[in-house]
Amino acid sequence: MRPLLDSEPAFKANVLKMMLEHVDELPEADAVRGRLGPQVQREIAEASRTQWLPGAWGPAIYEAVAAILGEAGVYEVAAEMVTAAPAMPMFQPLLRGVIHIFGREPVELLRAYPHAQKFIARNCGTCEVLFAGPTTVRFRRVPEPLRRRVWQVGQLAVIEAMLTLAGGGGKVELEASTFAATGTIDFLVHT
Repeated sequence: MRPLLDSEPAFKANVLKMMLEHVDELPEADAVRGRLGPQVQREIAEASRTQWLPGAWGPAIYEAVAAILGEAGVYEVAAEMVTAAPAMPMFQPLLRGVIHIFGREPVELLRAYPHAQKFIARNCGTCEVLFAGPTTVRFRRVPEPLRRRVWQVGQLAVIEAMLTLAGGGGKVELEASTFAATGTIDFLVHT
């Protein structure tokens, strides 16, 4: 793999490894992996957990899941990543700090989401949480390789799973009318 430019969208290898680990738990794992390039799979497997890897690989994994299991499969994989994160050593200090700072209120816990994005993603747009009715998780300047429906479904699943992890619940609605053109998308959180 060629070295990534500092300006290219990238994810920590740990996130991509987690995605594939959750894919491997699916009964359809072989079919999903069959839709991914062997070189991408090999490079993810061989990367150190803190290494930056191409941002397009995240949506590529989701696309492979969607091709076999539809959007429901993408939702399941993304939500399971959030559910499993508290048990992972890499995320335990972050989660403890987030709960200490923001508390366990589901909507308040969303305040940590922009910080988590900076921890796992680089050059993938900006994320902010707006506390107006309803609470909104807004992404701006999402780069074109990520402007895919599967990315939206994955983010929606992550936000809903965070609410559940915090002991609450809710539904998230998409406002994506300018997403394709501008890379701006709002996730409206209803609790």
